Amino acid sequence: METSEKPVERIDRPLLLLGLVIAVGTFAAALDATIVSLALNTIGSDFDTPVSTIQWIITGYLLGIATVIPVTGWAVDRYGARTMWLTAMGLFLGASLLCGIAWSAPALIVSRVLQGFGGGMIVPIAQTVLATAAGPGRVGRVMGLVTIPTQLASVIGPTVGGLLVETAGWRWIFYLNLPICLAAGVLAARMLPRDEPQRGARLDVTGLLLLSPGLALLVLGLSRATTGGSAVYLPAAAGLALLAGYAWHALHTPHTPIIDLRLFRGRWFLTLSALMVVCGAFLFGAVYLFPLYFQQGAHHSALRAGLEVAPHGIGMVLMLFLGGKLADKLGPRPSMLAGLALMTTGTLVFTQLSADPPLWLLCTALLVRGAGMGLTVSPLMAAVFQGGLPKASIPRASTAVNILQRVGGSFGTALFAVVLQSQAGGADAAPADFAHTFWFVAGLMLLALALTWTLPRGLPAGADQSH
Repeated sequence: METSEKPVERIDRPLLLLGLVIAVGTFAAALDATIVSLALNTIGSDFDTPVSTIQWIITGYLLGIATVIPVTGWAVDRYGARTMWLTAMGLFLGASLLCGIAWSAPALIVSRVLQGFGGGMIVPIAQTVLATAAGPGRVGRVMGLVTIPTQLASVIGPTVGGLLVETAGWRWIFYLNLPICLAAGVLAARMLPRDEPQRGARLDVTGLLLLSPGLALLVLGLSRATTGGSAVYLPAAAGLALLAGYAWHALHTPHTPIIDLRLFRGRWFLTLSALMVVCGAFLFGAVYLFPLYFQQGAHHSALRAGLEVAPHGIGMVLMLFLGGKLADKLGPRPSMLAGLALMTTGTLVFTQLSADPPLWLLCTALLVRGAGMGLTVSPLMAAVFQGGLPKASIPRASTAVNILQRVGGSFGTALFAVVLQSQAGGADAAPADFAHTFWFVAGLMLLALALTWTLPRGLPAGADQSH
């Protein structure tokens, strides 16, 4: 059944206000991501740390996210979305303070893992609250509307980050989170509706002990790919063994597992899950490559690099709501195909980097890539909740797709850092090194295009996931 044959449901004022309250919280995490990626070069210089280590400032954060997301679905059921939202804001605030006072690269990386614990709960809780309140007919537009304020962070974040790094110092990129988190917490405490916790909700402890360390060990092995030998194979093999153990456990436990693998029996959810991994790799994994290129490859200042990366965020903001609107009318496939094609086109420009490429060309490519991301993100996130899932399955489905997306981001970050370091040979990366690395980003985008092409046209009818 094509959703374009149905009347479009109106977004009323209570739903809009709920979305705005949620958006303030997600803005903090989005702003942090854009600013931190810009400061990596400076942090690495201050701590005299190579790229292979400094990339763990991002990878550690993503691992913290992957570790805590498995618990989030259960925690929302057990304690309620409002309580867990306030908990996430508090954790993110406290960890941001620890990042600001970090005295070494290891201390900063550990603090970033803790920050990931808070940040990892923000997105799945936000999606659960909004998807439940909006329903399938409005979720695409609601995700688009709410994502606009958070993606504004990708516009102002690089500029603000560059200014802070060059004036106040990189520590202030973390201190900036404190007032935003406080404001988000106050608004949520006053305006977020109370929900009824399910006191009998059971935590899948065995699944948690298998899944979280399994994911972490697998990413650890990948991040050491340049060293070779047991440093790569032992953690990777251990991680795969734990994940295989989790798969057996999830299929045989009489209780609700952290990720219910039965959700993947449907073509719709299975394809979207694969897309979450691949898109997570080039959305999160590549986020640090662009500012790093302008600083290392082009030898520009942090502030100038921030201004040069800003077109990416501008393109994204301009197209976000259109992507959500198209998803509600036509299903996610058309918008995602167009968006991924634009993203691939913009990325291919960076695979041809010369010693002194025209700045206007790079900024235009970033604008095009950002527009493509705007057309892709909202439909992708909304598609999970447009596939006819029962209301009771939404928290667990949100948990599953966020785990997959963040795991993909962890893999992508580690992969691109390893490729860049192997090309640079331990020195600052040259334009040709970045060009080589961007081929890997473009390859993942082509894979995402192929997966999106296999999605059914329109939306699945009813709750049938077997399409």
